[in-house]
Amino acid sequence: MKLYDIISKYNCKVYTPDIMKNIEINYAFCSDLMSDALMILNSVKDQGILDESALITGLTTNQSIRTAEMLDVQVVLLVRGKVPSTKVVDLANESNIMLIATESTMFNTSGMMYQDGIKGIIYNQQW
Repeated sequence: MKLYDIISKYNCKVYTPDIMKNIEINYAFCSDLMSDALMILNSVKDQGILDESALITGLTTNQSIRTAEMLDVQVVLLVRGKVPSTKVVDLANESNIMLIATESTMFNTSGMMYQDGIKGIIYNQQW
């Protein structure tokens, strides 16, 4: 699914419009614990999967951006109407991470994405 379609369909606010790219999102992972995100996403050996992934989180700190940066994930999707600070938005821009947000809960966002064909990333699955 194209990122622009996700933004439109899930009524997302775009916090980094200057770096928007219409990339394909085919995979996603959600967590508010960045240690879990690192563990699971680090198990992915195919860089192409990470290039097509979004990290879904309610964590609006620098940690979510740094985690995405370390894993080469290009999109962080904030849920539950969370609003990032200016420092977090600045870091996302500096790190070339697309930061978007929706009012939907993590559960509903994940369900809608799955229904739209976006696959979940499973720990230690051989991709």
